[in-house]
Amino acid sequence: MVHIKERMLLLVDHALQEKNLKDIICQFIDFKEKEGFRFGELVLFHYDLFGGKNDEINRIAAGMELLILAIDIFDDLADQDNENVPWMKIAPQTAVHIATILLTISQIAIDESNFDEKIKNEAKKMFNKHLLRCISGQERETQNNISNEMDYFNITKEKSGSLISCACLLGTIFANGPDIKAVKEYAEHFGIAVQIANDIRDIQRENTKNDFLHKKKTLPILYLLNILDPQFSDIRLYYEGKITFEQMKAKQKEIISIIKKSGAIEFAQVYMELKMKKVEKIINFMNISEDSKKKILSTLFR
Repeated sequence: MVHIKERMLLLVDHALQEKNLKDIICQFIDFKEKEGFRFGELVLFHYDLFGGKNDEINRIAAGMELLILAIDIFDDLADQDNENVPWMKIAPQTAVHIATILLTISQIAIDESNFDEKIKNEAKKMFNKHLLRCISGQERETQNNISNEMDYFNITKEKSGSLISCACLLGTIFANGPDIKAVKEYAEHFGIAVQIANDIRDIQRENTKNDFLHKKKTLPILYLLNILDPQFSDIRLYYEGKITFEQMKAKQKEIISIIKKSGAIEFAQVYMELKMKKVEKIINFMNISEDSKKKILSTLFR
């Protein structure tokens, strides 16, 4: 989505005077473009789906992507597990300042749009609530106080579900779309499914980004920790602090091979499919046209 990137760059250029900061942020946006602007696309999709006609929605979609970039920076600074991203290659204090700037610009994007003030106020209220939920979820994840699937789902709903919900709701609210509650619900379930997919991918990484190396308690890892099988003993001992990072890193390929045969990935996939079925069920009960339902499902399930 080239126009989302262009709008992001325009928002930054308009809001900032300091050239060095603008240049760094532009580099971050270039890097982010490689992943795609999925959240901005969700804003635009829902706006179009519910009959929105104002081109200013591109400003809102760009603001959403600046928020996502800010959250990514804060998340990586907190986790210290992703050395390959550009914001981890600059001074931490500069990265914090840039993330804070991006959060602020994402708010300005709504404030300075030409939408009706009442709608803007509704959107900002929702936006800020979801932002607070996400940050709270990030902090709970950092504490890593997860014992079971319910803990995992509660935290993931706050962290990942709230961001996808925010993007879907922005497009819906600005289009005066119907059934806000249903949009929020299916977006949150979809956000959890997306996070499970990420967890399945990350536990199989043969690099330092692997979740078990950083003792994260994702859904596949909970499966391994809660089954008293001798072949998973190294993983349990590592999480208990009885095996060092260096020892675990040396065994990483062996551990990944065990994980792939353990049933942990299939366990997580079942939950992911259940969440997607929940998404489908909510959408099918919405009071919208069958064509609109099909469009939502094809967009989310692609």
